[in-house]
Amino acid sequence: MHSQAGSSQSSRHGGRRAISGWSGPFRRVGSNSLGVRLVLVIVFALTASGLIAPHASAATLSAQRETLRQEQYAAANDYKASREYISQLPRANGLAVKSAIASGLASLEVVGDELTAAATQLAFDSVSAKMNAEALRAATVKRSGRQLVVLRDLRVQHQTIVTKALARYRAGLISGTEYRGTSARARAFSTQWSADVASQLGALGRSVASPDLRSLSYVKELETNSGVIPSVSGWVGFPGGCALPSAASTFKPVLPANGPGVATTRQLASKPAVRAANDPATKAVHGQLLRSAANESKLVLTLGQLRAAYVVRVPRLGYGWLSGDDTTARNVLAADAKKILEAGPENMTTLASSHLLMAASTAADWVKLTGLDEVVLVRWLGPQTCLLADRDTFIKSPTNLAAIHNAANFVAAAVFLKNSPAQAAALAKESLVSVQPALRMITTDGGTQEGPGYWTYQSRAIAVLYATMRNAYTTQPIAMPSLSKVSAYAMNSTGPDGRPTPFADALPNELSALMPAWDAYRRKDPTVAAWVAGRFAQKPDAYLMWWWTPQGTLPAKSSAIYPHTGLAVLQLPGSTATLKGGANVLPHSHRDLGTVSFFRRGIQWAVDPGTMPNTTPGYYSADQRLTYWKPGTSAHSTISFTGENQPAGALATVKRVATSAASVDLRQALPGTSTATRTITHGTTSMVIKDVIRANSAKDMTWQWVTDASVSLGHNRAVLRRDGRAITIALSGVPAGSTLSAVRAPDVGPDGKVLTILKLAMPRVDSLDLTARVF
Repeated sequence: MHSQAGSSQSSRHGGRRAISGWSGPFRRVGSNSLGVRLVLVIVFALTASGLIAPHASAATLSAQRETLRQEQYAAANDYKASREYISQLPRANGLAVKSAIASGLASLEVVGDELTAAATQLAFDSVSAKMNAEALRAATVKRSGRQLVVLRDLRVQHQTIVTKALARYRAGLISGTEYRGTSARARAFSTQWSADVASQLGALGRSVASPDLRSLSYVKELETNSGVIPSVSGWVGFPGGCALPSAASTFKPVLPANGPGVATTRQLASKPAVRAANDPATKAVHGQLLRSAANESKLVLTLGQLRAAYVVRVPRLGYGWLSGDDTTARNVLAADAKKILEAGPENMTTLASSHLLMAASTAADWVKLTGLDEVVLVRWLGPQTCLLADRDTFIKSPTNLAAIHNAANFVAAAVFLKNSPAQAAALAKESLVSVQPALRMITTDGGTQEGPGYWTYQSRAIAVLYATMRNAYTTQPIAMPSLSKVSAYAMNSTGPDGRPTPFADALPNELSALMPAWDAYRRKDPTVAAWVAGRFAQKPDAYLMWWWTPQGTLPAKSSAIYPHTGLAVLQLPGSTATLKGGANVLPHSHRDLGTVSFFRRGIQWAVDPGTMPNTTPGYYSADQRLTYWKPGTSAHSTISFTGENQPAGALATVKRVATSAASVDLRQALPGTSTATRTITHGTTSMVIKDVIRANSAKDMTWQWVTDASVSLGHNRAVLRRDGRAITIALSGVPAGSTLSAVRAPDVGPDGKVLTILKLAMPRVDSLDLTARVF
């Protein structure tokens, strides 16, 4: 393939030399040579006099232009042909091809414009050289794109060969020697494969020849389990997976040999019994958790049932074994982990696989399970290393998904790669580097743009990661951001009922205590410990017993702005008001900029509609998501252009404007406005919402409030009643011709209650100063 591509490129280049004017030694001497200029004058004079004929390769500027146009056309066709590879590749690689096509076409157009303007031989020579580079760039995109697809198929072939060999070895059909030979060749092959991918991606967008595929030369050795496959320097191979860059030995995690190291230690696990001997309350909870472990041990579950219950089952059984010496719980932990790991992650999403991998790795560490290292390496970590190699958004992005995947990879590396230090270091480093964007998302101000539901969803993974790293390293090989702001968010972002105001794909559930519990233990913070104790009293948990720290006095909630999350929370005793800003960018985002909530008199009066069930067709698809009501702007208590969703990617900055007031800039949410500010002021007697809008052209606008209360209407006012209590919303500054109505929402709230939308429809607005007083 390489020789053919090189031949084609040389032919094109040679063709251009043959028609681009006088050839021979004059072109190679240099255009600034006095000798060359003198010779050219003589030659032109003799030609004009008819004493010599023109050189056979001479061509008119018009002919040269036509030839270069054909070359431009051919290069453009190479780019167009390359588009088919985009959808066939892992997302990041497909985007790399797409980007190379876009930049290449743009560069080709620039050279084409220069060709149009060229009027002298010197200009044509310059354009010819540039077109040569563009043709090579285009040919490389096409060839490298095609070869990346070949590599995709080679990876599947590699994984299939190793997985089958492992199954045959475990079934006793091949010897250990034969399997180890396959595994060694597969490790080496993965380095060849990964080096090939890197070289192809490195060539994209450059005027260099597309490299040949070295891994193709070793397919036979891999298939026949014979011969030698050399490893590529700088890579660490994974049988059944993808190679990762080599890492310093300081990244190798080493768990305690004489006890558990994932999430807890022998010392931490023994402390609850000691505290129980001196504290009746601890004694009662300790006994409750031991009984829970005993009851859990009696449950005999099918594989499907086990997979569904496994994540919460492991710490329950683990507490019975580690803190109560319950050998039955220990045996069930070992049997469950073996069952989960041997079944493999087949027919599950990658996210479900990572949840199970972390739980099974945890259990394996707690009971010192052996004999499954190769199973985990090939069937579980192999696919995970390829997600890392693919730069998959599940692994690299600032989302809860990346937190869960990378935490699972790290824990599994620490537990199952003890005898493979290079692999353990490489996977640990890649996981700890890849998780940083997810950690920055949740630690920058303590919250997350994905909403409080996904704050909680990743809590176990992050807390276990932090706790395990402390046991695995004497000196941390990479800086990990503090969880102190996460704890502050947990304490201050919630309402008087202890629940956060939901946004994005969130339900009105309490926040997990796991991250704050680890943070309180690590920093010995008594105020955070007091908050954790409140959650623990409602729901005892093994980790909270192990990560115990003496509690102090729980402080009153304080108002706070979370600018990265995009949330303002204004607190008063017994009352909480929030204002939503942020960004409409993440997969779980709703088009909810400017949404307000108001908790007072024991009731949340403005209701977030929540999320659709996970089984909803196309709910997480950008094309279908907004066909559903709940994620759209019309499902939220904000102001909008009538019938329009806020734009995708719109940003809205929240800021504190006074002790008890916050504002949000909604200009991007309301395109075409020069001013679009919503301000809320939270007082002891009322909450006031002030909307100031200025626009060059008038548009219909809607102010709305979504509630599960009953609504009675008056003139520019409404009374909301629920559970024997009531509030009033009074509107002033209402534009002429506006209509106030209360309509039933097209869907129910997160608890199944009927929702009502209070709507103020305002026709043809270009200037608005609207005030809503809620009291």
